[in-house]
Amino acid sequence: MKQLLLHVRPDQTVLACLDDDILSDLFVERAGEEDIVGRVYKGVIKNVVPSLNGMFLDIGIGRNAFLRTRDTLPGAAHTEGSTLLVQVEKDSTETKGPLVTEKISFAGRYAVALYGSSYIGISKKITDEKKRSFLRNQAKAICGGAMGLIVRTAAETAEEEDFKKDLTSLTRIMEVVMKRGAIEKGPALLYRDGDLAVKSLRDYLTGGVERILVDDRDVWQRLITMAEEEKDISKDRILFYDERESLFKSFKVDGQIEALFDRTVPLPTGGSLVIDYTEALTVIDVNSGSFRGKGIPHDQLAFLINKDAAREIARQIRLRGIGGIIMIDFIDMEKKEEKEKLLRILRQEVRDDHVKTVVCGMTSLGLVEMTRKRTTKRLWQYYYDTCPLCKGTGRILSARAAADRILEDLENRRRKGPFQRDLEIRCSTDVKKVLESAPFRDVLHQTVLRDIRITEEAHFSRETYTILSL
Repeated sequence: MKQLLLHVRPDQTVLACLDDDILSDLFVERAGEEDIVGRVYKGVIKNVVPSLNGMFLDIGIGRNAFLRTRDTLPGAAHTEGSTLLVQVEKDSTETKGPLVTEKISFAGRYAVALYGSSYIGISKKITDEKKRSFLRNQAKAICGGAMGLIVRTAAETAEEEDFKKDLTSLTRIMEVVMKRGAIEKGPALLYRDGDLAVKSLRDYLTGGVERILVDDRDVWQRLITMAEEEKDISKDRILFYDERESLFKSFKVDGQIEALFDRTVPLPTGGSLVIDYTEALTVIDVNSGSFRGKGIPHDQLAFLINKDAAREIARQIRLRGIGGIIMIDFIDMEKKEEKEKLLRILRQEVRDDHVKTVVCGMTSLGLVEMTRKRTTKRLWQYYYDTCPLCKGTGRILSARAAADRILEDLENRRRKGPFQRDLEIRCSTDVKKVLESAPFRDVLHQTVLRDIRITEEAHFSRETYTILSL
């Protein structure tokens, strides 16, 4: 049974997609931190950088956006000071501003409208040739060459009237944005997509989903009103949750979300995944763990674990919001056909991802390369801050190394002349213990040749210390 849970709080909204009570997709929207991906701006070109094959634009958000040359439209002026209509393709990171494109698109329930194009495309998942031809003709009749269109899979089962209504709505949105772009002075926001509640109804309440449960009465009422306007969405599938136990706790979603922040992910076979993030890419290692399989040859054993790992990897990258380059180190397999079958399984598993995901293949070292379009922040960035002590490395200075730094500091001071007074060293609790241990205590006294008082400062980090003359 597939169902959606929409958990609404004043500070954030979370949409959880469950497949037989297993979390299969997760979306988070924070108040005041709404996702800017998909927004359309009128930007002002600040500087063109040929060496980077692109240009920087001011779109009015405080950080310059970057437009790659390959994402521009022919015929537009791309000189400093000129204005462009652009859409945010990738959100900003800690070190980079957002990535934008002139190839603007608007997503509807049954189609995606394309600005500056006359291309009409039909989803590959629609295989009936008669249906494909019918939808293409309908799209051409409504668009009239004014915009391009990609017909989505949901259009296959849509009523003709509903399909036309959706395309007409997209055409109207396109016209309004273009008119605003002609009169607004840049930089300016021209269009923003609906919030997570709207997207839950438009993009995720598909035919395979039986119902959506909402724990906020106002949002529930808004979705009911939208469903009445859409007509093809049954109001009976939108339910208000008003039980004493919280929505996520009742469906055991809280524990599944908490597990997404663990570095290690257990597999049903007894193996595990280890997921590590770097600035450039995400690395996933597959381990056999406790699974040995009596009497099973190593090659078959490796393939069994790798199959489980491929399915779980596709799920984890969706849930954790992992984007960019992904490298996977599967357990080594000798047979070429098993490697090819594993790639097919992985490609099949990522087909249901709402974000474009490409399995590139296997390198000569046996590593599988993947890319997933980075549209939002990683999940942990919604819930955690970078540690001020380790700066995100997961490591802090050892107490021994911190004590060595203090000793080296004292040696450097002594080289400038002998100490004239007794000293007080103020440091953290665990560093104090090291300094008071037998080898360090003797070296300290030999270095200073004065009495030394070591004082514990509980609020000091290991890197922090003070040396005072008494």
